[in-house]
Amino acid sequence: MKKSIVRVAAGLALLSLAACGQHNEAPSKGVNLDSERIYGESRGAAPKQIKEKPLDRPSTEALERISNIKEILYAGN
Repeated sequence: MKKSIVRVAAGLALLSLAACGQHNEAPSKGVNLDSERIYGESRGAAPKQIKEKPLDRPSTEALERISNIKEILYAGN
């Protein structure tokens, strides 16, 4: 009796997993492929959010701020 209950429960579990097969597939199309904000005007164009190029060297203000932060953080070492 106990074996038959386990078999029926295992069979129901397998059937319930088989019924969800259509939902376990990855979507074939990307989510943001049509997004103009990410890909720009066309797929080969530069994105809109990157208009400025980063500076090669940080400014003197940034270097001073970095050194001040390092002094505060590592004062005890």
